[in-house]
Amino acid sequence: MDINKVKSEIRGPASLIMLPFDENLNLDLEGLKNNLQYTLDEGMSTGRGFWIVPCGTGEYLNITPKEHKSIVESAVEIGKGKITIVAGCAGINPNDVIDLVNQSEEAGAEYVMVPPPFYEALDEEAMCEWYRIIAESTNLGLVIYDQSWRVGLGTNLTLPVIDKLSNIDNVVSMKYGSPNIFNDTIVALEEFAPRFAFIDNSLGYLASVSHMHGATGWISGPSSWWPEFELGILDLLEDGKYKEADKEHARITPYMAKFHGEFWKASKYWHNAAIIKASMEYVGLTGGPVRPPFRELNKEEKNELFNIMS
Repeated sequence: MDINKVKSEIRGPASLIMLPFDENLNLDLEGLKNNLQYTLDEGMSTGRGFWIVPCGTGEYLNITPKEHKSIVESAVEIGKGKITIVAGCAGINPNDVIDLVNQSEEAGAEYVMVPPPFYEALDEEAMCEWYRIIAESTNLGLVIYDQSWRVGLGTNLTLPVIDKLSNIDNVVSMKYGSPNIFNDTIVALEEFAPRFAFIDNSLGYLASVSHMHGATGWISGPSSWWPEFELGILDLLEDGKYKEADKEHARITPYMAKFHGEFWKASKYWHNAAIIKASMEYVGLTGGPVRPPFRELNKEEKNELFNIMS
């Protein structure tokens, strides 16, 4: 694959697309399409952001294969030729993941994002084999979802693993962020940015540092409800105005610190999707409930969120 083309397509804020459900927890495809169109209307386009749909924050482990297909088809209907579409495909059985990858390719997605298998602990050889099997099943570019934050499960994308994965032709991108930012992340970017389109996985906190060392994009929840904000940061990064980009990102620190910070302390109750969906509802988009086992923000929490956003 032409890595320069990949980098031109996997660029800017990676919009984590939420899946709207109705009061009966059925998938609301029209609401999804309207939400997707909103990001385009607000300026996102190929080279200026991309969609990850479905995604982990967007509850891709809470949907059926049939729903997954309809979600990707809806994204293609709205965004084909206008914005890069990355379909998240997750599971613990490689055959199940391959089925999701294949139906995403048939639907028209340009890339697929695949995490390591959940629950299973992998050594480096098994990690590489997992991705080799999946990569050989598709012609699409494969985005690897680094989950180094799953400490102790052997899912770290260490430098030797990244080196081995670089030999798989259609592994073209990594959603990456080692907890050891100085010893691993910067070294990985410096060494492998010519080979991969790196997507910073710090929710924008390290977007400037990562961009400085060769990353092309960063993960963004706010871009699903405030694309203009993230696109402004993109412009600053592309102009090399890193201090200004960090200062701009700091504007949402109260939002991120309160809700994403407390999420990590109370994750048995919350899921990030509940926070982002409530934010979307605040600006007039379709959010809807989250599916079990996650819970909604209660009225008091929503009021606190809306006060921060106002």
